[in-house]
Amino acid sequence: MTPSPVGGSIQVNLPASTGLHAGEVVSVRVIKELAPGKWAVGIRGNVYPALSDLLLEPGSVLKARVGGATGRLLLTIASVVPDAVAAELAERGVSAGGVEELVARAMARAGLPLDPGTIQKLKMLISRSGLDEKSAARSAVTLADKRIDPSSTGAASLLRVLAFGQKGGEDPRRYRGRDLPTTARQVKEYVGSLCRRSDPSATPSSALPAYNHRAGRSQTWVVIPFSFTSEGTRLDGTLRILFDVFRGRPLALSLVTGEVGLHLPLQGRRRSLSVFTDSPSVRRAAEQGLDTLRSKFHNMGLEVDDIIKEGNAFDGFTPIEEGGILPRVDTVG
Repeated sequence: MTPSPVGGSIQVNLPASTGLHAGEVVSVRVIKELAPGKWAVGIRGNVYPALSDLLLEPGSVLKARVGGATGRLLLTIASVVPDAVAAELAERGVSAGGVEELVARAMARAGLPLDPGTIQKLKMLISRSGLDEKSAARSAVTLADKRIDPSSTGAASLLRVLAFGQKGGEDPRRYRGRDLPTTARQVKEYVGSLCRRSDPSATPSSALPAYNHRAGRSQTWVVIPFSFTSEGTRLDGTLRILFDVFRGRPLALSLVTGEVGLHLPLQGRRRSLSVFTDSPSVRRAAEQGLDTLRSKFHNMGLEVDDIIKEGNAFDGFTPIEEGGILPRVDTVG
């Protein structure tokens, strides 16, 4: 049995821009062992090298208190966060690390019950779509949330449309009789049309309008494909809007392309834009433009995160917070 790491410590080299302060409690996800005594850990969506003689468990989430000086912090482990999803899957005999776990974690983040039958249907849907399993899991879960049968004809094609601009994504070409929006005004007009009550007897001309006009049980997302061209460079992707269907207003915005993801919460006390990417060139460009972006957002009463985060900290709809494990898992619904 692996000894508990509680009371032990992890030494992490962090840049001053992380904003961590002595005495603060943070979540630390153990990613993997790099060498004896050296680990890769995730803190607030970023990956850092860490030194520790503890026998850590890859995939585990720890609560640690920050100590030491800026630049080299000593994290004292206060507790191990129980992983309710992993415990539930283990009880059902589902092996860790597979597509089932990706789907189950996406369902937990969306607030949906972990129904074994739904998990298997979504697993098969992702396989039929041919998309990357990790990036497709949350999109597939939104279909289940909107009560769209994952085994239905066209579900795999719809999943590829939701991934437009990403590897394996499908060009939706035309929807609602119009071309893809190519200007900010066209995007605004389309969003406005979604806020108006549609004729319940009307038959949608494609799967995307049907998806967008259907409310979710837990969350209601609207996905708008776009294709912008600037100075000869074309950018394809999707704008994803989380709607409050009762008040008819957006709660959060996400923008997803092949190399970068953006997320902006529109409710709550702190409304800050987060940028996610795994591309070194995009990361450098984003870091160079942060000051300009921050200035423009401040004029709108919004903030911009100080750090460009790793792409694996974003599921295409919402950030995957380190330690964001639900205290319990809904297995009933």
